[in-house]
Amino acid sequence: DGPFYRGKDRDGQWITVLPVEVTGELMQQGKERFEVFCATCHGLGGDGDGMIAKRADALQEGTWVPPTSFHTDTIRQREVGYLFNTITYGVRNMAAYGPQVPVADRWAVVAYIRALQRSQNAGVDDVPPGTVPSS
Repeated sequence: DGPFYRGKDRDGQWITVLPVEVTGELMQQGKERFEVFCATCHGLGGDGDGMIAKRADALQEGTWVPPTSFHTDTIRQREVGYLFNTITYGVRNMAAYGPQVPVADRWAVVAYIRALQRSQNAGVDDVPPGTVPSS
């Protein structure tokens, strides 16, 4: 299955829909893997303010490329296949996690990143009816 393993469709385009069912279990797996492999640089909230990023900024060595915040318009608009590919092969200073993180877990991380993005950019219309107290 090309989309599942490569993040691309038959025409070589990034896929825009997750090729896995999003469940509570998948989101929990994504959160756990994110905290292990991603949060050290990107931060727990995905803002690019993890412990390694803070330490590198403090050292001021001039060679550090700060990790991307997942909450920029550019990253929010990226296709899920592109995010999967970035986790798999790395980008700039980010290491390739394909050899360490199984394919299914990479998709779980992508799903979790999308949830982080939505949590930071949600509006009242995103809240299910009956959960917001009326004023």
